[in-house]
Amino acid sequence: MPGDRARRLADFLGDPLRPDGPLTYGRAVADDRRERFPGASLDALHDWGYSAHQVPEALGGRLASLEELFELGRVVAGRDPAVAVIANSPVASAMPVWLAGTPAQRKEVARSVLNSERVALGLTERDHGADLLSGEVTGHRTEAGYTVNGTKWLINNIRLARFLCLLVREPDRQGLRSLTLLLIDLHELPSDSYELLPKISTHGIRGADIAGIRFRDARVPASACVGRPGRGLELIAQALFVTRTLVPGLSLGALDTSLRCTVDFLRERRLYGGLAIDIPFVQDELAAAYLDLSVAEVVGRTCVRALHLLPDLAPVSSAVAKYLVPHLVESRMRALSTVLGARYFLREGHWAGIFEKMLRDVRLFSLFDGSEPVVLSALAAQASCLGEPDTDHHGADRLFAPAGHPQHPLGAHTFPTVADEDPVTAGLEPVCTELTARAAAEEDTDLHRAAELLRTLGGELYAEAERSIDPRAEAGQRLGDRYARVFAAVCLARTWLAAPDGGPGVPAPWLAAGLVSLLRPGTRMGRATSRSLCAELLRLHADGTSPYTMFPTDSRGSEAP
Repeated sequence: MPGDRARRLADFLGDPLRPDGPLTYGRAVADDRRERFPGASLDALHDWGYSAHQVPEALGGRLASLEELFELGRVVAGRDPAVAVIANSPVASAMPVWLAGTPAQRKEVARSVLNSERVALGLTERDHGADLLSGEVTGHRTEAGYTVNGTKWLINNIRLARFLCLLVREPDRQGLRSLTLLLIDLHELPSDSYELLPKISTHGIRGADIAGIRFRDARVPASACVGRPGRGLELIAQALFVTRTLVPGLSLGALDTSLRCTVDFLRERRLYGGLAIDIPFVQDELAAAYLDLSVAEVVGRTCVRALHLLPDLAPVSSAVAKYLVPHLVESRMRALSTVLGARYFLREGHWAGIFEKMLRDVRLFSLFDGSEPVVLSALAAQASCLGEPDTDHHGADRLFAPAGHPQHPLGAHTFPTVADEDPVTAGLEPVCTELTARAAAEEDTDLHRAAELLRTLGGELYAEAERSIDPRAEAGQRLGDRYARVFAAVCLARTWLAAPDGGPGVPAPWLAAGLVSLLRPGTRMGRATSRSLCAELLRLHADGTSPYTMFPTDSRGSEAP
């Protein structure tokens, strides 16, 4: 369940079902249709204190727990994903500064964000996409600093930003050490040394101001270098570990609202002499959506906690979260659109088209900071860490303990670019053994089958990890997908096993169904399990409980701003 600050933010923003409040579906849809920058919504968030959660506590902000920021982003995205992308862009764009900036750089950027100024991150180019090493934007070293030339593309908030974290290639350097990261104060550059390019039209997140910037002999001081020269790629990789783990929270927010919107309609819709909610197919789809939402939350929360508690696992956990959670969410939202039928397609009536907007917007999150193929390749490249025989699976126990938000100051440590071991997946065999014992004690054949499926697919994963597989090839993509699903299944099982009294109010059939949905996607659950999950979802809906979750976490909240 969300912590105190997330609940207070939800109360401040208002129920998205209501037409009034600082950020509701009516305003979100109106801004989207006009492709209008959501200034009023962002101003409301700033008044609440949201900007402070983008800045580490040591620099005058309120950012101490990434898990709390994950929850806050989920709350905002449940009302308008476009607002969530813009509101969270300072922490994403400034993450390299928080991790490796000089005291002066950190202080200046923190002051700017707290004053509601924008920060942008310039990585990609039109002709090279995610292939950062092929970038053509150059930073020629001079006695005074750098001379920058070239064009960066697809930058969120660049036309509104004061600071830009810019990745440049130093022509005098070669290979992995040819890229340097510069923190550029655009207010200090002569206006004739750069050009802000027009806004780029997008299918989703229409209100966001996404554009590009072109430099012409822009002179930047040597003090603009973030971290060490030539270490830009390494620093960007570390920053992406954080942002890739936070993005799934935005996906969860979109599914929260889309599921609620669907249930709200079906409870009143009459078809074939009865309520639509009583149709078995409808119940099956709602149950599957609720199940995948709960599974995705466990995976996302575990991975964001790992950034605090097991930072050496970040190359694996960030890729798992970034691939699997948006993937599950998109699949379930497409299925829910089928259940809604024509109401999903209409721009008037039930929630005035908010579902269709959510479905468009959420597609960005599987592209954001690395598309699915890029992330799967990155995960496949880490699979060799599974072969470490001395890995202690108890090292991951604290990830699953029902405790409050973990905290650590950003910049207190660095994330490695390669994981040496994976203590989460190393616990696969003990987890399977315990699940099998529970299944035998309760005579639960579904849980037994799920445990055996996890053991079998885990064994196949370990066997694949020992082979030499090109991460970019089709076999590498399959390895990345299998790794993500086995890792997530272990997280789900360990969360359930670590809960007080042998399960956080979650019946074993629900756990079994969750494991199967991860490991054998597309498998339809048993009718009895589907009915019970749907009944629980309807109970939560009637109580007004949002976000939905079957795996509540004891998040000791913090004081509201």
